[in-house]
Amino acid sequence: MKRGFTMIELIFVIVILGILAAVAIPKLAATRDDAKLASIKTDVGTIINAVPAWYQGQKEASILNAASIDTNTWNQNGSLADFTFNIDNVSCVQVKIVDVNESNTSQIINSNIADPTPSTGFNGLATLQIIKGGSGNPVCNNLWDMITEQNITMAGKKIKW
Repeated sequence: MKRGFTMIELIFVIVILGILAAVAIPKLAATRDDAKLASIKTDVGTIINAVPAWYQGQKEASILNAASIDTNTWNQNGSLADFTFNIDNVSCVQVKIVDVNESNTSQIINSNIADPTPSTGFNGLATLQIIKGGSGNPVCNNLWDMITEQNITMAGKKIKW
């Protein structure tokens, strides 16, 4: 008499494995999103601390040089002082340095690797902005539960929104 598994036993094992996979795969996907959000939260915290210190020490308005952020995760918006994190083609968070002396506060300070000296005068009013986006995206909403939209003055004067 040979010993082995019957067809019914094999089917039960396959069904049980299928149920376990159906439960585990969404949990793994959620864990990956949570890890990405934690990484972005860490990046934003690093930017908040490093960029003002870099500006004070180097007199250069550069998020990339100050914080060494991952350019595969953060999209550069034309200068070293403006980056965006996107999820599913939705801008979730933007970090940029602006000169509040300009009448248009969305004016980004001109800074690049070849000429690290910004072309506009700061007069002590360079400001790092953390800007909220992607309000309809649930992953972005989870990110904004962890961080806050804010302006951080890089030269000692408090700037209001």
